[in-house]
This record gives sequence, C-alpha cells and structure tokens, in this order.
Amino acid sequence: MIKRLTQREQFFAIIVVVLGIILFGYYSLVQPFKEQIRLLENKIKDNEKQIGKNFKLIRKGEAGDKEYKIYLEKFKQDKPNEQVMSSILSEIEEVARELQLQISDLKPKRVKEGEYYNQFSVSLTIDGHLEDIVHFLHTLQNEPHLFDVEELEFEKGSQRKSNTMKTRLGLSKILIP
Repeated sequence: MIKRLTQREQFFAIIVVVLGIILFGYYSLVQPFKEQIRLLENKIKDNEKQIGKNFKLIRKGEAGDKEYKIYLEKFKQDKPNEQVMSSILSEIEEVARELQLQISDLKPKRVKEGEYYNQFSVSLTIDGHLEDIVHFLHTLQNEPHLFDVEELEFEKGSQRKSNTMKTRLGLSKILIP
C-alpha cells in the first residue's frame, strides 16, 4: 500500500507542491496581469501618438482660423448694398484721380446676391496711356482694393498721333454679408 514518506521526502514533496503552487499562481495570475499591463502600455502609446496628431491638427486649425479671420475682415460687408456700391464707385474714382486718368463713363451694375456672398460689378471707360491704365488695373487688383477684372477692351484713340487709349473695363468685388 502507501508507504509513509520520510522526513526528507516530505520536505522535497512540500517544496515541489509549493513550487507547483507558485508556478500555477505565476502562470494563472501574474503572467496574464503582465500581459494586460503590456497591452495597456501599448494602448497608452498609441493614444499619445493620436493625441499628438490631434494637437497638430488643432494648431493647424487655429492658424487657419486666424487666416480666415484676416480674409473675413477684408471681405466682410458691413453696410447695405447701396452704400457699398457708392463706396466702390468713389474708391475707383479716387484711384483714377491719383493716377491722373480720366473716367468718361462709370456705371454700377446690378448686385448679384449669392447664398454666401454679394458680387458688386461696375463698368467704366477710361482714357489714358497704356502704362497708366495697366498701373490702374494693378492697383485695383491688389490690396487694399481687391477688385476682379471681368472685362477689358482697348481702343486706340481717334487721333493717329495720340498716345492715349480708350479702355472699357468691367470690375467686380465680392463681399460676404
């Protein structure tokens, strides 16, 4: 039958049982816990990377908002259409006067109202030297005026020796109401 173990055999048996319990505890409790910790650390690293990307996007968005606000200030319509058209006409006349160009015909066109913008158009006829007319167009297309040239037609003056040209222009400006 079963023989009684000696004290030395009992000692080794206890050590084997204790080691078995320790190994069982390690592989059933500690090892899965370590694996969970490793998975959580990987998730944390991934989330930190994603947060870094999100911060970059937020910074780009803030920079875009600043740029958008700058353009919004330039193109914001803060007056009624009639007042805006009047100020556009006087703005064109002032630039022509500064460049010593003669405006022989200046007519506002109808305002085209879009869903998100209003387009103000003007037709005009000016007399002057080609260089002055090109300078006039350049001035109107750049800041602070920001006009678009929709139509441009040159006509040589009626006198053969004359250096002046008659130019018909269609200018427009888009504003956000």
